[in-house]
Amino acid sequence: MKRIITMFAVLMCSLGITAQSAAAVSFPDVPKSNRFHDEIQYLVSKNIISGYPDKTFAPKKDVTRGEAAIFIGRLLKLDGTKRATQFNDVGKNLSASGYIASAAKEGIINGYPDGTFRPNALISRGDMAAIVDRTFDLQFTSQFLFTDVGPNMRSAISIRKISAASITAGYPDGTFKPTGNVSREQFTAFLARGLSADFKQRSAIADTFAHDKTKQYTYGGSAGDRILTYVNSTLEISGSKLGFVWQEKDLKTGESQYFIEDETYQGFATGLLQSNYYTELLYPIETGKSWNYYQEKSTYTAVHKTVVTPYKTFANAVEVTTSTGYKNYYVKGIGIVKVLDKNGNTVSVLKGIK
Repeated sequence: MKRIITMFAVLMCSLGITAQSAAAVSFPDVPKSNRFHDEIQYLVSKNIISGYPDKTFAPKKDVTRGEAAIFIGRLLKLDGTKRATQFNDVGKNLSASGYIASAAKEGIINGYPDGTFRPNALISRGDMAAIVDRTFDLQFTSQFLFTDVGPNMRSAISIRKISAASITAGYPDGTFKPTGNVSREQFTAFLARGLSADFKQRSAIADTFAHDKTKQYTYGGSAGDRILTYVNSTLEISGSKLGFVWQEKDLKTGESQYFIEDETYQGFATGLLQSNYYTELLYPIETGKSWNYYQEKSTYTAVHKTVVTPYKTFANAVEVTTSTGYKNYYVKGIGIVKVLDKNGNTVSVLKGIK
């Protein structure tokens, strides 16, 4: 893959849907201390999900396949009018029949070989990943593999796609738990992350070294300054829009290029569109640890390095030295802050964040 040094600066400010103040809806079982309180409020304000007649939300209640069809149908503004369907266990009087019929027609949900849909069956995390992938028409696949997701698993690619889209990072032990059930609060979080850069950022791993998706970065270098911003791009590849990507704009030429950042508990990588990923960091970070990517070898040569940039001086940068002699410096919660070539010349350096 052609690696872009300028990628080491990154951008923010979603031009798509961002988290907004939700309607004044209060559920007694969803206090502000609930991890997904804001996501729930966000989707309730958009009439995508709602509570129960007793004024509760039941955040821990597992989601059924029929309920998932309703949520997705409302999000995509599909026709929810109750009607007959192609599934022999989904009659026209079922509350979810219209959304099930519409979502099936759009190819977002599927039934089983026996002609059933099983609307009352609980949806698994694997099936949820497939539905979310189709709902948002995701374009990119994570290079990192979850230890419990085999390549032949039906939803394997979709799981890797929602990972690349920052909708999930899996669990700290490197698993995804594809056969586990999905609660209402979890399903809400997945949908909110598909819609909003703010909620994608909230799903970042605790020790993230990726750029903050809610901020804009300015980098300088010998070729001039670049602005990096996280955007919801409408540009298309093979008939499908890019969706959320990083945009790097050259302030001298006005030209832009796009790339993605891919981070899980396994590591951090970057990739140009329609190209391979470049493994920036492999977790856990340990001095002396090395990894190979094609013909290049990278090694952690320091983990508490002091690095001076026009933006500020960092005392806790991680130094990665490549076999080509480059030194790249990363800071937790910030991203890459400086790149030096084999002669010690600055190739890219962080100048500002806002």
